[in-house]
Amino acid sequence: MSNIQYNPHCRIIVGWNAQHMHIQCIEASAQWLTCEIQNHPTLLGTRLTFVYGSNKPNERADLWSYIHAASDRHHQTPWAILGDFNAILRPSDRSGGSMDWTRQHDAFSDCIMQSSLRQTPYSGIHLTWHNGQEGGGTIMKKLDWVFGNFPLHTTWPAARAVFLPRQNSDHSAMILRLEAAPPRDKCSFKFINLWAQHGDFMEIVQGVWNQHIVGNPMFQLTAKLGILKQHLRRKHHNSTSHISHRVFTARKAWNTAQESLDRDPQNVTMGDTERHLAKTYMNLCKEEEAFYKQRSRVQWLTLGDHNTKFFHRSLLHRNARNTISSLQDDVGRIHTGQQPRGIMQPRGTLNLSIRELFLRKPEL
Repeated sequence: MSNIQYNPHCRIIVGWNAQHMHIQCIEASAQWLTCEIQNHPTLLGTRLTFVYGSNKPNERADLWSYIHAASDRHHQTPWAILGDFNAILRPSDRSGGSMDWTRQHDAFSDCIMQSSLRQTPYSGIHLTWHNGQEGGGTIMKKLDWVFGNFPLHTTWPAARAVFLPRQNSDHSAMILRLEAAPPRDKCSFKFINLWAQHGDFMEIVQGVWNQHIVGNPMFQLTAKLGILKQHLRRKHHNSTSHISHRVFTARKAWNTAQESLDRDPQNVTMGDTERHLAKTYMNLCKEEEAFYKQRSRVQWLTLGDHNTKFFHRSLLHRNARNTISSLQDDVGRIHTGQQPRGIMQPRGTLNLSIRELFLRKPEL
């Protein structure tokens, strides 16, 4: 599969293993080729756009327009867009050559932002293109990118791109790995701020703090905190766990009540029920927004502006950015998945006890 009918130089060629999947071309042009994966158990329906951006900024405007328009068409389908965009996002994506930042450079970043695309976390080479020159004539840039839309990164939260060292090309080869999230360990206890707004919160705290515990003051404190943690875990299970599902259920119940009241507007009982369900839904929406704001650690937006989707995407992005997908040991071996556990033990001078770390005299 190629775009030769749109470009005589055939800038994009796509190949695949027919024993595992089938690829069908959906859209093509001189600078892009979009295809859909078929006959695959997990990637079925996923769409990929391969890009080879023009060297001329005015011609790349067609590419930016296409990406923006395609983002609307693929907003409910996992969609990855990758390749040589012949453009950089920020000044740090280049070394050597002109340091001027002209208006044409903003077109790429504006396109990505307006299309609600997110750069897929990556490892390996950052400056993926080298002009092959030496000394003062050397220019390196990051021209090769991998982006995905929201459905792609929710379907494969552990999606990763790898940029390999250059071989026969002046560009680095790239690999996109679409992987599900690894199994999570049992989460440690985390205090949820919205608990403090519940009417029974202080009653729970006072009930625990009034218990008689034998021991020294520090033991009493830690014991009471442990008991309080158990009470708050139960409270979370009963009132704030699966908050998004609770919001969905409350919304559905409110919709049903509104329809019933619409059929019988003089029914006082139905009117009271509708008002009660409306308040329940609104309160749950506020709690959901506060919950995701705390987890996403985005503090510069105020609550009450329906930012839940933004906070959820921020949380997804932070989790993906902070995930360690592979580690390299001291002999150069790469460990992926769950392998690094127990293998990457610190050696030598890193094996210090806390006492040694704080009490050892500095060497002068």
